[in-house]
Amino acid sequence: MDDQQLRKLAPWAGIATCSLLYIVIIITAIPFHGQQGQSYSILNHFISELGSFNYSDYHRVYNTGLIIAACGFGIFIYGIKTYSTTKHTRNGMAVGLLSSALCVGVGLVPEDYRFPHLILALSFFSMMTVATAFFAWSIWKEKENPFPNYLAIHGFLVPISFTLFMMMPKGLMAVKRVQGAAFERPLIWWLPFLEWIIFFTFTSWIINMSIGMLRMQRAEKIKA
Repeated sequence: MDDQQLRKLAPWAGIATCSLLYIVIIITAIPFHGQQGQSYSILNHFISELGSFNYSDYHRVYNTGLIIAACGFGIFIYGIKTYSTTKHTRNGMAVGLLSSALCVGVGLVPEDYRFPHLILALSFFSMMTVATAFFAWSIWKEKENPFPNYLAIHGFLVPISFTLFMMMPKGLMAVKRVQGAAFERPLIWWLPFLEWIIFFTFTSWIINMSIGMLRMQRAEKIKA
């Protein structure tokens, strides 16, 4: 695939990736039944629980969708180089491709495998956050980057959300592990809810970046 083909494909890969994730999550969340038979809620359930063998009837749909989406994410990230070749963009692309590979691992190793999954998931979120921060910084500071500044502001929301997530108390996770099915979730559990905030902030940023790419393509056609 040459750079021109990649340039055209990248925004559609970004939009398709996020759309697939939203659809897979809805399909998986509707029949979900928790440890006490409760319905799924983004207010107090972690994203990865949708991939659980024990509680998610459509766990294969979620895990397979996550793997496919990770590949689409990789194409989107790699395609950014056809729009910007600044230093921080290249750094973001390198870290972003690593996070894409880690996301495949998250799909292959669901949350039932507690510690390997936790390592993969935290590594993915960390690398994805660093990649987004590189891209946002490039847009904000490097004049050669053609993306508008509002995409930098949107991008910076990802590391801000991740920082808040990491600052949250983790004590309830230990309680959940010890109590098992007897664990009663609070109505709003801020740790998983902030994980969802990261997810929505990141995926909406990808969609906005993809729309920005399509606008650039349209502007090029008008000039031609």
